[in-house]
Formats: sequence, C-alpha cells, structure tokens
Amino acid sequence: MRSWLAIGALLPIQVASLCLVNGTAPAERKNLVNPNGETYPVGIWVSNWAAGWATSHLVNTLIQEMLGYNTELKGPGGGTVHGYRAIAGCSRPTNDDDPGCETQVSYVHLTVEMWRGYYADWDALQKNKAMAPKWLTSMGYQGKVSQYFGKNQQAEAAQMQGLPLEFYSSYDVDWWKPWNYFDQLSAVDTSLLKRCNETQLYSDVQMRATLAWTGDTGGIQIVNGKAIGVCPDEYTWRSPACRSNSSRCIVYFTGGNGWGVDIIMQQAIAWNMPTAIAVAKDWSSFSALPLAVKSTFYWWVPDPTFLDLAPIEIIFPAYDRNAYAAGDFRTNPSDLEIAKGTSKDLFTLAPRVENFLVNMEIDMTTLNNILLEQKTTGDSWENVTCKWLQNNEATWSSWLPDDTTCFAGFGLVDIESGEFVMDRAIKEGKRCQACPSGTYSKQLVDTMGVTYICEQCPVGTSQASGASLTCDPCDKGSYQDELGSQSCKRCPLNNYNDQEGAAQCTVCPSGSGTLGLGSSIFTDCGCVEGRIDVSTTEGMLNCVECSTGLSCPAMSFLESYKTGTHPLGEKYVASVEAGYYTTALQPLEVYKCGKIFHCPGGLPETCAGGRDGVPCAECPQGETWSENQCMGCEVWRQVLWAVSIVGIFIFLTVSYYLMTSKVTAKASVLFTTTCAFGMLVSLLQSVGIIGMMTVEWPVDLKGFFSYFQVLLLDLDSFGFACFAGAETSFRYTVSVCFFPAAVAWLFLNFLVSKVLPPKWNWDWTKVSSCAGQVLQVGFSTMSTIALAPLMCYTHPNGQQSILKYPNVICGESEHTVMLIAGVLLLVFGVFGFLSLCTYAALRVPHWSAKEQHARVRVFRFLVFRFRLDSWWFGVPLLTRGPLISLPIVLATDYPPIQTIWVTLILASFLVIQSMAWPWKVPMLNVLDCWMSYCILILVAGSALYLEPISKGATESFTNGFSTVMMVIIFSSIGMMVLMSLTALVHRAAMGGNQEFAVFNLSRTHNSDVVAKKLKDMAELMAQMDEKELEKALDTLAVFDTRRITKFMTMMAAEVMPDGKDFSFGTRVSSASFSQKAAPATVSPGTAPETV
Repeated sequence: MRSWLAIGALLPIQVASLCLVNGTAPAERKNLVNPNGETYPVGIWVSNWAAGWATSHLVNTLIQEMLGYNTELKGPGGGTVHGYRAIAGCSRPTNDDDPGCETQVSYVHLTVEMWRGYYADWDALQKNKAMAPKWLTSMGYQGKVSQYFGKNQQAEAAQMQGLPLEFYSSYDVDWWKPWNYFDQLSAVDTSLLKRCNETQLYSDVQMRATLAWTGDTGGIQIVNGKAIGVCPDEYTWRSPACRSNSSRCIVYFTGGNGWGVDIIMQQAIAWNMPTAIAVAKDWSSFSALPLAVKSTFYWWVPDPTFLDLAPIEIIFPAYDRNAYAAGDFRTNPSDLEIAKGTSKDLFTLAPRVENFLVNMEIDMTTLNNILLEQKTTGDSWENVTCKWLQNNEATWSSWLPDDTTCFAGFGLVDIESGEFVMDRAIKEGKRCQACPSGTYSKQLVDTMGVTYICEQCPVGTSQASGASLTCDPCDKGSYQDELGSQSCKRCPLNNYNDQEGAAQCTVCPSGSGTLGLGSSIFTDCGCVEGRIDVSTTEGMLNCVECSTGLSCPAMSFLESYKTGTHPLGEKYVASVEAGYYTTALQPLEVYKCGKIFHCPGGLPETCAGGRDGVPCAECPQGETWSENQCMGCEVWRQVLWAVSIVGIFIFLTVSYYLMTSKVTAKASVLFTTTCAFGMLVSLLQSVGIIGMMTVEWPVDLKGFFSYFQVLLLDLDSFGFACFAGAETSFRYTVSVCFFPAAVAWLFLNFLVSKVLPPKWNWDWTKVSSCAGQVLQVGFSTMSTIALAPLMCYTHPNGQQSILKYPNVICGESEHTVMLIAGVLLLVFGVFGFLSLCTYAALRVPHWSAKEQHARVRVFRFLVFRFRLDSWWFGVPLLTRGPLISLPIVLATDYPPIQTIWVTLILASFLVIQSMAWPWKVPMLNVLDCWMSYCILILVAGSALYLEPISKGATESFTNGFSTVMMVIIFSSIGMMVLMSLTALVHRAAMGGNQEFAVFNLSRTHNSDVVAKKLKDMAELMAQMDEKELEKALDTLAVFDTRRITKFMTMMAAEVMPDGKDFSFGTRVSSASFSQKAAPATVSPGTAPETV
C-alpha cells in the first residue's frame, strides 16, 4: 500500500464499537479484491472543510456497518482538485507540482463534497481512460459562494424602515441609507487586516479588467504602468458611493489574498453600493471579524463558520453565464453543483457501494444542523454523524441499495448456486453481481421496478471485460459462432469477413485463399499457389490452374504476371520457368523450349540471346546462333557452306578409291584406321541420338550431347540457316535429300567415268559398295532425319512440336511437308537399304560358295570390317541407331519409357556384340564393348534426371556421375583415335608377327612355325585310327569341339578352298573380294553354302 499524508488529530481513531444496532461487526467486513488478486479497504478521501468531514464520516459509517466493507479515510485535501486526483489514483494528490498520476491502481475509491467548477483539472484526468474518475450524482444540495450579512441586520432594517437588505437594490445610496444597520470603518481592528498591496487589489490583471468594465478611475489608478486599487488608509478599498464619506461605508470582509474582490468591486460600483473591502490577514481573523463587526462578508455554503449569524445572501440580478464568461460579474453568482465522485473501478470492485453513493442525498438544512451540532458541542465528527444516523434511520435507509435492484453492468445471481438468473420473482437468495466476460447487462422491467440481468453475448459478438452494457460486434476479419464468448475468432485461412458482427466468415472462391488469418476484405483472397487469377473484373476472382512451365505463387494474377510487378512484392509475381515460353498475347499458353538455355523464363515472350519465334526456336531472319546469341550472317559463313558442300561431293568421289582396297582375313593399316573411325562415328551417332531423349539432362551433359548431334546432320548449330534460309521445312528437305544426292553423285561419277579412257573407268561393283558404305556410315543419321517429323513432343498447352524443330507445330502445313519428306526417306532410304542389306547378309555365303564374287563385292561394305565368320554383324549394327530413335518417336512425352527401352536395346546389342566378337582387330572388339557399356550406363543413369534433383547428397552424386561418365567416354574416344594413328604409323597388316600385341590382345606366332606344326599334326592324325580319333574327340568339352569345327570351316574356306568339303558352318571366303576371283569348281555333293 502507498503511504499517504497523515490524517492527523482531526481524524478520529477507528474503534471496534458499532454505531448502528444492526451494523456489521469489524471482523465480518470484507476488503476489495482487484483483478490482480490484491486486497485493500475502500478508500475515502476527506476534503479538509467541515462539510467534507461531516459527509465523509456519514459515508464511512454506512459503508462499514450497513454495506459490510472495511474502509480507510485518506487525506485530508485542502481543495476539490485534490479529491479529483485522489480518486484518479494519483499517489500525491495534494502536490500541485507532481501529483503522481502515472499509477495503474487507485487506493482511494470515493470522495464526497466534490465541487463542480475546476473543469481544466477534471478534463486533464479524463485523458487517462484506464484511471479516469467518475462524477456521480448530486449531494442533494447546491454550493454557493456569495456576499452575506447577519440575520439581525436584516431583522433590524425590516423593523425600522421596512428595508429588505437581502436585495442589492436596498443598498443604493441614492435611495436608501443601509449603513445605518452596519458598523462603521472605525470599528474594524486594522491589525487583523492585510494591507492592500498584499492582496488582489494590487493584481494588475484583475484591476485592469475591473477598470475596463467599471471605468472607475478614482478607485483604480495606473501607477508605474501597473493598475492598482486605491486604498486611502492602506487597508480598505472604497466604492464611489462612500469614497467621499467613509462613515457611510459598509465593511465587506474577505479572506485569503482577497477572495472575490473583483466581483464585489464591480457589483458595488454598478449598483451604487457603499462598500469598503477589507481582507483579513488569516483564517482566524476572517472567521472572527464578521462575528465582531456588523458587516457583509465573503462566505460559502455549506459551512458552519458563520452559522451563528444565520447569514442571509445578498441577491443580485439573475446569474448571466455569458456575462461571467466575458468577465462581467455584476449579476448574481451561480449555484455550484456538489456531487460524489468515484474511481474508475469502484463499480466493478463494489457495485453496492457505488449504488449507495448514487442513492445518497442530504438537504442543506440537515447538513447545516449537523455542522452546527459539531461546532456547538465540539464533539468529534464520528460521534456527531453517528448520533444523526441513529436518529434518522428513515432518511439514510433509503440510500441503501436493494440487493435485487441491479444497476447497469450487473445482473441477478443466485447466492447459493452462483448462477445468474433471469428474473426476481423470488427475491430471497438473490443479489447483484457484475456480469462476467462473455455476457452483457440487460435491463429488466418488472412489477418491482427496473433491474438488470446478465445475458450471454449473441453470435457475432463478444465481450472481453465484465460489467458491460453491450456486447461488442466482431470486427471485420473476425467472427463468433458461439454464444457467450469473451473474444471473437479470427477468420481462418482461405476465409474473409468484411462485415462487423458476423457469425461466420465467407469462404474465398474456389481455387483461392488468404495469406494469413483474420482477412477483412475480399481482396485479401487471392489464388492459391499453382493458380493464377485471370479475371478482368474488379472484385472478382477467376483462379485457373497454371500449367507446367509457369511458376504461380500464391496471390498471383494475370496483370502482375505480364508486368513483373506485384503490390505485395516480387515473391508473389507469377513467371515463366526456365526452359518454357509464352507469348504476350496468350501468356497462359505455355510452350516447352527445345533447349532450356534458349528460354530463360521470367516475363512472357522472353528469349535468350535475341532468339524469337515460338518457342525461342529460331534467330531472326538473316541471323544465326553463335556464341550463345543470335549474330548476323556474315558473307564468310555462306561462302564456307558453299565450299563445304563442294568439298563433301569431292570427298565422295575420292571415297571410291579409299573404300575399295583388297579384303583379306587380316586387317590392313587402312582397314584398321577406317574401322576405328567408322566404329567411332557409329557410337557417337548413338550418343547424339541419346541426347535427343526428352530426359531433363543437366546443362553440361546437354552440351556434351550437342557436340555429337552434328553427326546427325544437325546443321543449324553451324549457321546452316545463313545458307539455306530461315524456312525450317526447306532446311529439313535439304537434309533429307543429302543421302539420295550422295548416292546419285557416285553413280553420276560412274557414268561420267565411262566416257573417259578405260583406265579411269569405275567398276560398278565398287561404285555400289562405295554407295553402300556411305549409306551404312550415315544410316543412323539418315534414320534419325527420317524419323524427326515423327518425334512430336507435347507442350503444356496441349500442342505438339517436332523435337528437333520446336518452332514447327505438329499437324500444321509446314509439318506436313516435312512429314512427307521424312516418310519417303524412311520407306525408300531407311527400310529400303536395311531390307537390301538383310537380304545380302543372308545370301552372301551362298554367293561366295557359288563363286558369284561380283555380287559379294557389291556388298563388300557390309562385311569387310568383320571377321568372315561374323559377316552378318553389319545388319544388327545398322539397326542400332534406328532402334534407339524408335522409343523417342513412340514415347516422346514419356522419358521413363525411353530410358527403359533404350537401356534394353543397348544391353541386347552389348550381349550380341560380346558373343560375336565381330571386328577383325581384337582391340576394336574390346573398345566397342567398352564404349557400348559406358553408353549403356549413361542411359541407365538418366533415371536420375527423371525427377527434379534436390540439393544435397543426391545432387553431388549426379554431378559426379555425369562428370565421370564424360571423362570415361572421352578417354575411350581418345584411345580409338590413338589406335588409328598408331596403325597409320605402323603400316603393317594386323595378324603378322610385326603388329602391336596390344591391338591383337596377344602376341601372334610366325606363320612358318604355325605351318610346320600344323603339317606335323596332320601327319600324326593321318596315322591315328578313326575310331581312336573319334574316342579322343568324345572326351572333349563342347566348347573345344566347337573350336575344332570352326577351325575346320575356316581351313576349308581360306587354306584349302579346292579340297574336300571340311566345313561345319557358313563362312564367306576372302577370295570373293579379290580383284580377279577365279571361278571355283564345286564337286558334286558339295554343300552349297561352303567355300
């Protein structure tokens, strides 16, 4: 508890004895309990004047004994403002400089005898809403400060002259002689007075104002620039009515520093009253002078000081509010309201106490009797007021509140159950209690009058504080769907409420939601993540699902997407993802780009490096893609293409001489180089085709694949548009025509050679083989070109584009032209050539056996690279490229299917290759298998890229995997190149004793040693009995037996072609490829397919 000013001797000691017979004993009284659980008595502020003491003690006794609360008298305070501050919780209410009004709890709860009039002070305390004091009802009497005189003077004047001294007009010296009923100035002891210069008579402000209103220059003079009241004897100011004759002056006593002198001066001058103003030097002088000298005096009621004189007020014209406000005080002073005041929280803490104060009223006569009793007897205020209470129960009992008459903020409650009730048909056991949170106090009018009940707050409202008269409607953005709620609920996610007092929130339209709780307007709703608002009408939402390729964060809308700005910030802007493209006119129609780096994403119609078209597939007319940007077509590019095309046809002519060397069982230097190069081209073509799979390869792998797609005649990467023009279908038709043109060029050379001298004549079989060689080397490329129009991938908008030419929409006229050209190449070029090669592979052994060597030489390109017992491997090798392309055609939009089927195809070829071991150079077999295995692993690893890769260990692994595979493949390519260069330097046929052992994977024995041992073995075998030999062969393993039969087949075809038929299988004889193969004689009964 706070320390307070000591009440002092004037406050009686609180004793345990009771004043009233039925009063509450001290032990049964209760304290107040605030919401924090703190307890304390009811604090009563005492104003330090008689009426303040009297009324405070009346209230104190009744609260203690009749209402049952502990009380504590606080103060006293010398002015009404001190009481204002005390009930506002100020800790130092009597300190005008620092009253300490920053507290949050008030320990003074009520004050009585609170005078109205200090508006500025009261209004200042009302600014703190939490602690603002309350002004209750009147005390039952009015206060008044005015000019009074004793009743004896009134009676004497009335008896002698019939003069009513209570009226101001009776003092007009022009008509009456009122001084006859009062003492003269000489009767005043000036030692009890203040000199004029110590009073308000020397106040420049007040005197100037009085001079302005009265014009009394004789009574107010300007001395040294200061207006002062003129006092002839230094103690009294005299009005004009008696200024010239002081014996006619009626003394007017006031106190303090001259209470009300400006008012009395104006009234005396205005109404011609003979007044001499004198200011008592202190309170005792002031209270004694009117009793000793017949005079008028300053006084206020209620107050006992001059009650012995039975004072009469001098009545002036009726109070004029406007005149007083302007400084004109000639009319009667106003009556002043005197009321009770309470702290902000008293009604909550003790409503019955406040109700009691509201009911309490005491009239002026009663109060004066109490004041006079105390003054006469000198008894304590406690005893005087107790005596009055004992004798006037009928009066104060009406002040006590009815337990069932509840005031606003309270409601009826059943004492026993503690539950609130809705009526008081049965009053017993009922009382009033503050309505709790979640309820409000509702007025109830019944036969007993007006009371209040507590009702639950309806839906859509709440009430957090108790003792409330209404429930607060839920704010916008909140709702309440339950009765009796203390607070409203915030609208949940994806809901909003734009009305006050709502029982439910409104769900945002389908596909939309809010960013947080408590949304209060419709515009808080926005499309959820993955949707975008395409509505063009304000206040409407039309959330459509964003297709693949669009990043649509929550709250995105179409206009924001187009401009790249958003009211909520950049993170809410929809954008095109990298690798996708949209047009400005149709920004929601998403196209997937052929290469991710062509489309950086962001705003619609954004392409990288100056590309344009749908979807960023082309450079503008007259430009080509170079160094990651579109650059103008320089003349040198066109010249270079022209020279390159001429060079290609020259190379085709030269290839006739390079590809027609003699075929032997051994690998020549040129053969080794050619085989290594051809095998490398074939494998790299396969890598290029794999790069066309619609798997989302990493950017570095895509770049790796793009290098090898040039082998698939992906000429656009080299500025072909600068030479052939910007029209895609034309450029594609040119690539389709390349292979027919190459074959036609070779046969044109053949025809031209026939008009030249015989030594320059071309052999038709060689020309055919050379043409076949060209088609064989480019077969994967030719099949890829033919299948390109069939590889249509689907855009997110449902349209389809050619995988290799994304700007060509499948089904449109340009695609139709390309499709016709591609199908023709597929039927006549791919299927035609493959069918012809398959037929030849089946017939070559027969032609060789029949010594139809010309036919064999026509298909020399098909078999010359392989061991003669694996002549057929050329056909499966041809199908590898088309078979890898086929899953891309049939499942363009399904990368997982592509991965599975391409892996299966490569695995099957690896198995066939490892079983056949077809290449003449053993090292080539190893490298081919190894490269095929690496490519197989690379394709199998594409499964890692079927789904987006998250950061962390998985990303590190996939990056490492990609790097390792590229290193291995490039290392293998380098080894094959090294092998080709070594063969050119070594310049010896493979299979002799001078070749590198690494090429043959072992050291080859000299032929003379082999021949001698073979001859010796033949002689020993000739000496063996057939049964003995048969028995020895029966003991051999199946693999050993197969080796013997293969050896015998080889010997029959290559070593002893004219001997007995010793072969056990099919084999092509190398004799079929000689320049002048002699016709072979076939003995009757010889197997038709054995040479």
